[in-house]
Amino acid sequence: MHNVGEMLEDSTKIINGIYWGGNFEKLKFLINSNLVLPKNIRFFVGYSGWSEGQLKEELEWGSWVIANMHPNYLFKSDPDELWQEIMQQKGDTYSVISQMPEGMQLN
Repeated sequence: MHNVGEMLEDSTKIINGIYWGGNFEKLKFLINSNLVLPKNIRFFVGYSGWSEGQLKEELEWGSWVIANMHPNYLFKSDPDELWQEIMQQKGDTYSVISQMPEGMQLN
């Protein structure tokens, strides 16, 4: 994910200010030239997958917390604090949930 879509050909615009992918060789050149800085890009490693219709059902059941996305969340927030920050901004119950320790056995 990055915010330099105009500079990196073959990028896919997700929303204003957030792009995905692009030409990796060009990205390496831009990084080596200091035209793309760590604050401009986030790498995510891993995999998430759902069977057909599974995500839609999970959304309907309320298994996911939906929040508006702003590029500042992705590029200016500390990744280790992002979930808590977004939950607190949702207010009320979500703010309380954001204060719970990672390990429920710690409560």
